[in-house]
Amino acid sequence: MTPYREACLPVTQGHSLYYAEFGNPAGIPLLFVHGGPGSGCNPAHAALLLPETLRIIQFDQRGCGRSTPGGKLLGNRTCALVHDMECLRRHLGIAQWLIYGGSWGATLALEYAKHFTQRVSGLLLRGAFLARQEDWQWFSTPHGVAQQFPAAYQNLLQALQAQPGENPASSLHRHLLNPRTSMEAAYRYALAWDAWEASVMGVPPPVFNPDPASWQARTNRARVYSHYAVHQFFLPAQGVLPGLEAIRAIPATLAHGLHDPVCRYAGAEMLAAKLPQLQLVTAKAGHGMHEPAMQSALREAITHLYSNLLPTRIR
Repeated sequence: MTPYREACLPVTQGHSLYYAEFGNPAGIPLLFVHGGPGSGCNPAHAALLLPETLRIIQFDQRGCGRSTPGGKLLGNRTCALVHDMECLRRHLGIAQWLIYGGSWGATLALEYAKHFTQRVSGLLLRGAFLARQEDWQWFSTPHGVAQQFPAAYQNLLQALQAQPGENPASSLHRHLLNPRTSMEAAYRYALAWDAWEASVMGVPPPVFNPDPASWQARTNRARVYSHYAVHQFFLPAQGVLPGLEAIRAIPATLAHGLHDPVCRYAGAEMLAAKLPQLQLVTAKAGHGMHEPAMQSALREAITHLYSNLLPTRIR
């Protein structure tokens, strides 16, 4: 999908955010918060969110995608990302907007809503990552989803040269921040982590690209990802759960896969129990936005939110 506007917004500590607008310029504004951490936005995803009706604003988080400097970690933490979102809202002159977030993007959507409740007209979430310590342990330690993919997990540990008992994300972080690590080695470490994620997500693994010009983008993504992982996503052990009472009145929908191996469905049920205005839409799918069943559930979720809840709230 082609944006009708692209620009950059300087924020704090030397970061500059790339953002783009899609869909209907006169429509209800929706901020698209990408996952990761570190992944950056995909313009094709804007087409899944009622572009004929909504003004969709995508932005690349600090150090991600087309934001600059790529992979920069200084000043890159959750509270800064939340304030970047608010800075973008003020810059665009938007009084109130919908917030979409998938996976890590759902984490940020909830954190933003807690801090800037009056600016949020509704929440549209997908595959919500609650960022609790137990959620991260499920994905990254040998006692969680690794038990379903033992060979892939062992390949990850070996590729990252993980020390006994070391979380592989810590190994990744250690290598990528080591100034003695060559660019090719850093790329291969990042590739190993992406191969692990691909195994869990059930998608084809990435392949080695011999062109060095392609290495930096994947390495930057892994730098940002591991930076957040080793710091518990700069959130308390209970992740996004503390403070949810502040957003209990905000209309919300969550599309979540019944077979999500990354963010377990039990977490979605817990979030729905804590947010009485949240409509939980289940999909016979896993975690990825690429799955047709998840796309169908997401369309159902946004149609429900737009048709039944928003007309009385948008001002």
